[in-house]
Amino acid sequence: MSKSSVLKVVQEFMLKANRPYAINDVVDGCGKDLGKAAVQKSLDSLVDKEILAMKMYGKNKIYFPKQNNNIGELKKDVMMAKQKLAQARQVLKSKENQLSEMQIKLRSLSKIKTLAQLEEEKENLMDDIRNINEKLRHYEAQEKETKLSSQDVKKIETKYSNVSTAYRKRKRICNDMLDAILEGYPKTKKALISDIGLETDEDVGFKVELKR
Repeated sequence: MSKSSVLKVVQEFMLKANRPYAINDVVDGCGKDLGKAAVQKSLDSLVDKEILAMKMYGKNKIYFPKQNNNIGELKKDVMMAKQKLAQARQVLKSKENQLSEMQIKLRSLSKIKTLAQLEEEKENLMDDIRNINEKLRHYEAQEKETKLSSQDVKKIETKYSNVSTAYRKRKRICNDMLDAILEGYPKTKKALISDIGLETDEDVGFKVELKR
């Protein structure tokens, strides 16, 4: 191997390792086939070119790269590391914001009753309203024969108003729940009601005039 080739191998090895080495360590690292004398000459040449530095420790010579030769590369590496860190922080912040939004939405949804619960409440309220309507018809028939007192009429109206208010509230909650599901549902509201198996007032022929 030519002198310039040996010099190139030794230089690349020392700069890549970037640590102190004695002559024997360099020979082992570069390959003993280069020859110790050739490696020694290359080290001395690199010292003369101020690519390497040499220090005496007792009778041993220790060679190591001059750090100012790598300052440019080191600065470049540091700059790239800072850029990657800034990008990673932006991604982390975005993920944290998404997580916070999802947690808020999850807490709000957890307070909403299930469709089964709302459907059961709706059926109970509809039964109550049917019974009240039946009683009203009965009272109206009786009123023709026996005039109700104002107190009785007030009790009936109060009860009917309470049930009407509760029914509207439950129906609104049920519709809000459906609207929340529709945000991520690919079909129409009518299709969602059909897929879930819900029955609307119109489906069961339920009609009642509620007090406002």
